[in-house]
Amino acid sequence: MNASRADNVMTRLLLVRPGGRLASSNDAALKRGAENALTLSLLFSGARCLLQYALLPFLLPLAGIAADAALPILLLINILAMGSIYFSLRRFWTIGYKHRWRYLVVAAAALALLLAFTMYDILKLGAA
Repeated sequence: MNASRADNVMTRLLLVRPGGRLASSNDAALKRGAENALTLSLLFSGARCLLQYALLPFLLPLAGIAADAALPILLLINILAMGSIYFSLRRFWTIGYKHRWRYLVVAAAALALLLAFTMYDILKLGAA
């Protein structure tokens, strides 16, 4: 699959309008916006990890709340993190960002992990 065909496939998967507002390689404002979307996505994922693995498991029992009570909160956080990654992918493809394929690899790995954690939490919630 050549690059233009691969781009067309990703454009359809991400629901980005073909022939939409693609940026030239010199459009600094759009590049900065895409990089800010990536930064926000990474910060959100970092905050999610900190909350999910460091704070909630220790703070909830101290407050007299079972750690399993955090599952709905964690599910919501995971869904928001997946949405954030999807939004940043859309942004990269909309403007034709030159590093979009590199980010796709990172995003796909993060989405796979988030999906696995979400499925685990759903199964754990169903067993509770």
